[in-house]
Amino acid sequence: MVYQKQFKKVAIMDIYDGSWKLISYDPETGRTIWYLSDNQRDVYRIDYPVSQLLDLNQACAVSAGKKRGDWQRIASVPLSVLRGSHLLQAHSEGDDQWVSKWLNNRDNASWRTSEGYV
Repeated sequence: MVYQKQFKKVAIMDIYDGSWKLISYDPETGRTIWYLSDNQRDVYRIDYPVSQLLDLNQACAVSAGKKRGDWQRIASVPLSVLRGSHLLQAHSEGDDQWVSKWLNNRDNASWRTSEGYV
């Protein structure tokens, strides 16, 4: 006896954000990759949702309170920000002064998970 599976044909639709076409979606991270072409060049855009991370960072900061000392988690930074801000490079090169300056900058406060200064 031979068994054959029958598959339903599923219509796949294209999803657009203006002129940008969605080409990849990761449901686990929420990351989306979009594509745009003007017939002369191709452009890709990668979006990372960070609202959950910001909420988690704020909750961590509240629960950490005024704890001080070594081995305290001080920040949670998305990989795209880590790379784009040169933070990863500075950390890899051992430039602790630059890393501290970046982490203590008010513009980067949303990535902090504890109060105080580094």
